[in-house]
Amino acid sequence: MEQFEKYHPIMTPRFTFDWLTVSTVKDVFALRHDPAVAAQTNRPADADINQTVDYISHTMVAVMRNRQLTWGITDRSVKQFVGIFSLDPIDEDSGQAGLHLELVPKELTAASVREIIGHMSAFAFAELGLSSLTIWVPAGDTTVQPTLTALGYKPASYTGDGAPDDFDLYQISRAVSITPPGAE
Repeated sequence: MEQFEKYHPIMTPRFTFDWLTVSTVKDVFALRHDPAVAAQTNRPADADINQTVDYISHTMVAVMRNRQLTWGITDRSVKQFVGIFSLDPIDEDSGQAGLHLELVPKELTAASVREIIGHMSAFAFAELGLSSLTIWVPAGDTTVQPTLTALGYKPASYTGDGAPDDFDLYQISRAVSITPPGAE
């Protein structure tokens, strides 16, 4: 696989994906401090800005060491940070990766999720040569789950340790063709 540091910026019709360090720490903290966003992604909310600084630092080190890819998401129309997208973990041997998406609550819409996940899934298959992607979604979610299904993701079972409570696993394989929104 190529050096991960070359994969920025990435643009969709509405969003720009760039390094977390391009966004202000204050904006990233606002997202990571929000208890609703933290619950949506099964992680504790950052208690203070120092936790966010540590998160950004550790994340960028992992990117530079080719362990994961993480971007800050900016809505170009308003030039505002709206979320974080990650491919983590990436297992080059099996060609599998996990997806993580955190969006400010007003951006957690079917249209935004479709554009982001659709585009980045196509990127992961075409550019990185991955064969399978998975994402955990809160059980009963009425925005992300139907959007994933529309993109070709299927509910999957998980037999290992560490499955988050009250979350469902969705998976897609490269055999399913994803057309990024705007490319139809």
